Amino acid sequence: MPRNRPIIAALAATAALAAGCTDVKESLPSRTATEQLLISSAADNAANRLRLDLPADKRAFLDTGNFDGTDAKYAASAIKESLLRQGVRLVPDRAAADTIIEIRLGALSVNQSKTVLGIPPITLPGTITLPEASVYSSTENQAVAKFSAFAYDNQSGALVASTEPAYGLSGEQSYRAMTLFSWRTSPPYPEETN
Repeated sequence: MPRNRPIIAALAATAALAAGCTDVKESLPSRTATEQLLISSAADNAANRLRLDLPADKRAFLDTGNFDGTDAKYAASAIKESLLRQGVRLVPDRAAADTIIEIRLGALSVNQSKTVLGIPPITLPGTITLPEASVYSSTENQAVAKFSAFAYDNQSGALVASTEPAYGLSGEQSYRAMTLFSWRTSPPYPEETN
C-alpha cells in the first residue's frame, strides 16, 4: 500500500486545484457597462449638437412627457444641460414659462454587427450552446442617438423655434483570433486623476 500514497496524494492535489478554479459574480445586470457607456456617450454627443434659438429674455419649460424609453432620463438631463449652456432660462413650473420646449427621442440604442471566419456559436435544442471555433472574428457595437426639439408660445401655442434632428454616435470594436487571442478598441474614457 505504501506505493499508492504518492498517486493518491497527486490525485488529491489535482482535485483541490480543479475545485479552486471558480468565478463568483455578485450581480449580472441586464446590460454591460460598455453598452451603457456607448449609449450615454451617444446621448451626450446628440444633446451637444441640439441647437434651439430662443430669445434670451424668455423663460422656458422643458416638456419631457413624450420623451421616453430606456436611458431617456439620462438623455433628457443631457439635453437640459445643453440648453442651459446655450443660455436658455429654464423654469420648473409650466405655468410660469413664456415658452414650452418639447423634446423628442428618435433613437437611443446599439446596433451590433459580427463577422466570423470559421464556425459561429451554435445553439443546440435545449440549453446547450457550442462555443465559437473561428480563425478570426470581429464585433462592432455602434450606439446611435437621435434627438429633436421645438418650442412654442405658452399662451398662443404659436411655434417659436424648431431644430433639425441632432445625431450622436459612439462605438467600439472587439476582435478575436484563433479563438484564444482577443483585443478591443473601446470608447475613450477619461484618465484617472489623483
